[in-house]
Amino acid sequence: MKRLSLVMLFCCLVSSAMLTQSKPCKPRRHAKVPGLKDFTYHKARKKLLAAGWQPIQTKSSSDSDVSYGNGPEFWRKGYVEIEACAGTGVAACAFLFQDAYGNRLRVNTAGEELPREESYARVSGVKFVCD
Repeated sequence: MKRLSLVMLFCCLVSSAMLTQSKPCKPRRHAKVPGLKDFTYHKARKKLLAAGWQPIQTKSSSDSDVSYGNGPEFWRKGYVEIEACAGTGVAACAFLFQDAYGNRLRVNTAGEELPREESYARVSGVKFVCD
């Protein structure tokens, strides 16, 4: 029961922090944002890299934000752009990229990352973010 309460508190804090840290914006000039919705994160990431978006590392492997849910799996794959993952619910994760113009793009995913079962997290949304 105590563990469930801690997990729920963590999820609320992560969600709150993500909402307050970065407000949406619409840059005038930016790298192309390919259609990513419903692609697996792995395919979406390749499309972003090909369009000129670069991963931004905001955490280290020891940060608790990346140690829940799909976080460890993505970190092992070298996806340093991971900002946070939830350990419950839809297994949501957030990833951050930057283009040559300095614009930042957050990619959100949902779904379990279970390669042995051929189940992969899929992109649920994409948005520009500003300070």
